[in-house]
Formats: sequence, C-alpha cells, structure tokens
Amino acid sequence: MTYLAPSKANIRNIRDIHAALQDYASSSSRIELDLENCEDIDLSFLQLVESVRKSAAAGGKPVTLSRPANDAVKAALKRAGFLDVLSQEDAQFWLHEGMQ
Repeated sequence: MTYLAPSKANIRNIRDIHAALQDYASSSSRIELDLENCEDIDLSFLQLVESVRKSAAAGGKPVTLSRPANDAVKAALKRAGFLDVLSQEDAQFWLHEGMQ
C-alpha cells in the first residue's frame, strides 16, 4: 500500500497530512510515498517527510518514494536548500539517482 500525498502539501494542511501519515506508517511494515500529485509544497511538508524518514529508519522500516520527485517537489527542495547539500542517500530517495 502506498500513501498518496495531496496536491496541496503545505502549512495550511500539514496537521492533517501528519495525522494521515502517522496512521499509514503505524499500519505498514514499509512506507512508500507517492508525491506525483503534489503541486503546492512548502518547507513544512519536506520537513515532515524527512521526519518520517528518520523515525522510520530508527524503527527499522524502509521509506521510499514510488517515483522520483516531480518538478514541483524538486522546486520546493531547491527553495529549501535541500539540493545544495544532497547526500547520496538523499539523492537516491528524492531523485532516484544511483538506483539500480
């Protein structure tokens, strides 16, 4: 099962997204996020995804994106400075770079 993020993922609805992600993560052995429909994204959503990644890793759950970040997600990553300090692991997660 995959968590399908809403088209608007920003500070206005981050509380609802957080609750939905918590429910999804608690009922799944692995976490797969689909951000394809995301069009309106801000830093709060990127921070939430990063928090999910860290929490899941601590609990031994893999977290993946179902497909590489779309243009809107890439633009948000760039605005937030994520692309300036992208580790190999982050590039693999967000952009699917280096994946076999």
